[in-house]
Amino acid sequence: MNDSKMKKNIFKQSILYRFILLLMFLVNGAYVSIEIYKAKISEPLLDKSGLTHLEYSKIELLSHYARIFEGIFITLAIISIFVLFIKKYKGLLKSYIFIQLLFLISIFILNSVLSTSFGVIVGNTVRNLIGPFILLIGVLIYFVITKIRNKGANMFSRRM
Repeated sequence: MNDSKMKKNIFKQSILYRFILLLMFLVNGAYVSIEIYKAKISEPLLDKSGLTHLEYSKIELLSHYARIFEGIFITLAIISIFVLFIKKYKGLLKSYIFIQLLFLISIFILNSVLSTSFGVIVGNTVRNLIGPFILLIGVLIYFVITKIRNKGANMFSRRM
């Protein structure tokens, strides 16, 4: 029984999936660091009547880097879905949904705590999670539709 549970867990079966989660964690850390740093250097500038071109350029560059890390984070989430749909791991859909949801909720909580600790707007540090959550909802919808379709096919085949 323990062996069959182990086989039904994508985290335990796929080194690639674990590596992707590790990369997502590191990319999230870089993203949150940039957002916190950007907020901290912007704070004193808000009291000034105007920004110099250099100050504006620095904030714009940090925003650009944050968008790059946000894009990498979403790309890694997409790659993890592709790993899931490799024929070898397709039966692990339920464990993927559970582990990915747990991972994203953990990252959300971590980002919220860091945001609150550093006095940064929470929305800025969790914005990168919107895309992966939407992708996960898509995978969940696929899972539900597949289950319903398979049950319908099984019921139809029993009648014949």
